[in-house]
Amino acid sequence: MSQIEVQGMEKRAYRRYPASRKAYLVVGGEPLRCRLIDIAKGGARIAGPELSPQAGPLHLVDPARRLVHLTRMVWQGDGQMGLQFIESRAFTEALGGAEGAGRVVDRIGPWPTDG
Repeated sequence: MSQIEVQGMEKRAYRRYPASRKAYLVVGGEPLRCRLIDIAKGGARIAGPELSPQAGPLHLVDPARRLVHLTRMVWQGDGQMGLQFIESRAFTEALGGAEGAGRVVDRIGPWPTDG
């Protein structure tokens, strides 16, 4: 996601929309609860656990939109994280909580490797 500062105004590649809803971040196959703060076509900002910069792969599961996003962490701090979307896929099955989010990521794979 490109970001340019122009005379104190932030310019992004895509407009961000407030979300404020639950989501799941699946980190290396382990599902963790998080909160989606805002979302854009190219990425999202979440509130959740602090992760090692080497953590991966990262999948953001958005139950409200029924989408899974393969992501790359671009920043983190103050309990928040910025994620860039690499690939997004839809799912139809019910999640049933965090464990279901992990199963959905596996079920709709394989995912491209981020190398």
